[in-house]
Amino acid sequence: MRFRLVVGLLVFTLSFSTPLTAVPRVWTDRDGRTLEAEFIRADPLNVVVRRSDGREFTLARARLSAADQVFLDSLATTPEVAPDWIAGLNEALGVRLFADDQLWDDEPGSVANRLRLPPESTTTGAESWRAYARPPLMMLGAPAYMLSLRSEEGRVVGFSIMFTNRGDAPVFAERTSRAPVSKAEVQAFQDELKRDFERLRARLGDLLPKTESDPTPAQRRAYPGNLAIFTVGEHELILQALPEQMLTLRVQPTARAAPPRLSDEQARQRMKARVTRRENGDVVIDRIPMVDQGPKGYCVPATFERMLRYAGIPADMYELAAWGGTNFGGGTSVSGLVDALERTVRRAGRKLEEVKVEAPSALTLARYIDEGRPVLWSLASTPEFNKLANVYSAERPADAAVLKKWAAERKKPSAGLSRDPQAGHLCLIIGYNKATGELAFSDSWGPQFAERWLPGASVQQASYGQLWVLGF
Repeated sequence: MRFRLVVGLLVFTLSFSTPLTAVPRVWTDRDGRTLEAEFIRADPLNVVVRRSDGREFTLARARLSAADQVFLDSLATTPEVAPDWIAGLNEALGVRLFADDQLWDDEPGSVANRLRLPPESTTTGAESWRAYARPPLMMLGAPAYMLSLRSEEGRVVGFSIMFTNRGDAPVFAERTSRAPVSKAEVQAFQDELKRDFERLRARLGDLLPKTESDPTPAQRRAYPGNLAIFTVGEHELILQALPEQMLTLRVQPTARAAPPRLSDEQARQRMKARVTRRENGDVVIDRIPMVDQGPKGYCVPATFERMLRYAGIPADMYELAAWGGTNFGGGTSVSGLVDALERTVRRAGRKLEEVKVEAPSALTLARYIDEGRPVLWSLASTPEFNKLANVYSAERPADAAVLKKWAAERKKPSAGLSRDPQAGHLCLIIGYNKATGELAFSDSWGPQFAERWLPGASVQQASYGQLWVLGF
């Protein structure tokens, strides 16, 4: 009975990091083998420790030395985080994020409902909810501009709050002139970012005492800039301030609670399974997550996020915007972001491949769509182009026989379309119809823009000639 009580206390209290556990120590097993590492967590069977290089190891508890057993038992008396941390954190956030001490077993839809987040995207095995706050919400004592919740395979995998950031900040997002951003505006933004980071860090420290730990080398590589990490049970609260870019708070599973990553073969099979072949000849990848770029010029990073998440690679448009050198208020160099992302994509076991074709068409792009690989397409998204796409898509017949004749009457180049360099845009080509020569594309502007169609000739009129796909 006494053993069960000690174990129960140990599991509860060791799920929170403390100064004692954050100090590396030498662990020894019964065979005399040693490992210098800091304690992360424990259960009745195993102990998880982290080496200085960030690598984690799971040690069988029964095989540890007597000294290690004494050390583990001593942690059962470590002071607990205040039992009202859930109520305190929810109150400071202004939303009921936590219903209990385990977010990851909650039904995703119920979490979205209590957060009052509208749906953003629903595909097979993945859902997301997102809200842009205008005016911003006060959360933890700082203005928050965006809230996002994601789930995979029926379980919540992450919640994020975007605070001060160059894309949503009103001084930049609501500019009506093309005048360059002044040094004074940039400095004021930077000062606000630093101030809010310290404010949020102090507030979280008050709400979650003794849970902040020093970031590991791996965490510093993943989250550059100023960083504060709070670990509560199987939840990591990662506060990151990227200089001149953004301040964000992510709530995500610890390594132990995180879902497994997809292998290359699993990713290939999943993408192929997401291709739909319709009776009218349409071949479409119709299960790509939607990401709404919101009231800012983030079409490039938002579109990249959609493609990467579709392939099983975690991504966030705000981080992508920072890596791609997105300007204050929006505007990203496509080629610059491709170059910046190459290393990140390689690290995930993928690669960006340029599609070298004479012109985008149903024939030249069919092989990629058939494999379930959407094509990144750089184009001039002019008012004339979007008006044509909206009307064409709304009037497009569903019946195969009617569609073929209808599309043939509209396949010639359209008047008014151009490659205006001031209307640069990035979207995904997601489908084709060989019988009609049409192409389907998807914009990162919300669900109503998930699938639009145009004749191949119109696509070529607006195309900048830059196309990429994700490879293995």
